[in-house]
Amino acid sequence: MRVLGLEEIKEYLRVDSNEDDTLIQLFAEYAREEIEDATGVKFNENGNSETYNIAMLIIIADRYENRASTDVDFKPNNILSCIYTRLRAGVVNE
Repeated sequence: MRVLGLEEIKEYLRVDSNEDDTLIQLFAEYAREEIEDATGVKFNENGNSETYNIAMLIIIADRYENRASTDVDFKPNNILSCIYTRLRAGVVNE
């Protein structure tokens, strides 16, 4: 189990510069809150399951890629809904 770092998130987003670091960190915090609100699973500062980390990456990527959109509501897609179900049920990949 591990915590996603900024560099790993930027690699997933394919971001090479540092100019969006603050924004990406804000989206990471948003992702933690979204997962907790949707599943009841709390972020663990000592490490999270790969299932949790993938959910975070999906949410961060969505918000980052749609940051100019006027639609501020996050809508989980099918894969994220499945991941939420796994997290709620405690079925996670370590």
